[in-house]
Parts: sequence; structure tokens; C-alpha cells
Amino acid sequence: MSVPTLEMKNISKAYYGTQVLKDVDLTLRSGEIHCLVGENGAGKSTLMNILFGMSVIAETGGYDGQISIDGNQVKFESPTDAISFGVGMVHQEFMLLPGFSITENIKLNRELTKPNLVSGVLGKRLETLNRKQMGSESREALDKLGMGIDEWLAVSALPVGHLQFVEIAREIDKDNLRVLVLDEPTAVLTESEAEQFLSVVK
Repeated sequence: MSVPTLEMKNISKAYYGTQVLKDVDLTLRSGEIHCLVGENGAGKSTLMNILFGMSVIAETGGYDGQISIDGNQVKFESPTDAISFGVGMVHQEFMLLPGFSITENIKLNRELTKPNLVSGVLGKRLETLNRKQMGSESREALDKLGMGIDEWLAVSALPVGHLQFVEIAREIDKDNLRVLVLDEPTAVLTESEAEQFLSVVK
């Protein structure tokens, strides 16, 4: 059998003396879809926060257990660590900048650039944004989700359901994505949007 893409073993977490998770195991292989089901407060979000290296975990005493990506043991101290190993997450709370366009949000901190006369002399950090390529790649991510909206629209002009799809597009646009965590992704979607989302995931 192939090495799991993600393996979480014996994960335990307590908040101020209250046990939230105890000896939880989770194994995922490439192409699989898993759903964590439980009541509010059961620890679902806590498990995902551990996987994504959210600061609240370290600030409350850390956790016990092991996480492995492709058979290699890892320890995520921050979301940056998790992202570097190909873990993406769409949170319940939107993480988009309303004054930015869809493309600018999808490409935030991963902007594409091209050389210009100044950068040829003073270095790469002064390159020009390659808006055409950024828009093209954002368009491709949106198309995968069946979203026919203009990739340069401001996110402030979008209905709530579309914001969720932009969040997902941002994650699937990442080249090294290995595991995508969706925290209650259909909670803010209409019935038709939820059906669209589920058909895309399948």
C-alpha cells in the first residue's frame, strides 16, 4: 500500500485543563475525500488548527502526537510551515481583503512579476506585476470551480457564496498543494451553490 499523503497519530490537545482531543488518528491518501462529523465543540476545528499550525495551538500549550506528510514527520509551528509542505486551509471566517480584486486575493503573497528597465539595473524586487499571467492563472482556478465571474472584480462586490469559492480558488491555485482542509465549506452557500461545490469536489 502507498505511503499516506497525510498521517496524524495519537493527536491529543487540552485547553486549560479541558481535554478536547485524545489519541486521534487520521490517515489520508492522494485523491481521497474525508469528512469529519461531530457536534459543536467536539474538536473538529482544533484538529484542523493543529494541522495548519495555527498560533492558538502553541499559545495554549501545544499538542501531543505526530504528523507526517508523505511519510516524513513534520511539526507545524505556523501556517507558513504548513503551506510549505502543501497543506491549504479554507477557514469558516473569510480571509479575503475586500478592497482587492479576486485575482489579487488569489495571488496574495504569491504575486507573479516580469522584468522591466529598472529591475534590470536594480534587481528583481523592482520587477513589474505580471497582471496578465496572474489573471490567466486565477481564471483557470475559478474555471475549475465552475465560477464564470470576472477575475478582476473587487471581492467587496461579491455575494457571500462567491467569496467562499474565491477562498477555495486561492488554495487550488497553489502549485504544491497536497492536502486541502475545508472548515464547514457549505455553511454560507445556497442550496444550488452547495450542489455546485459538491459536484466539483467529486
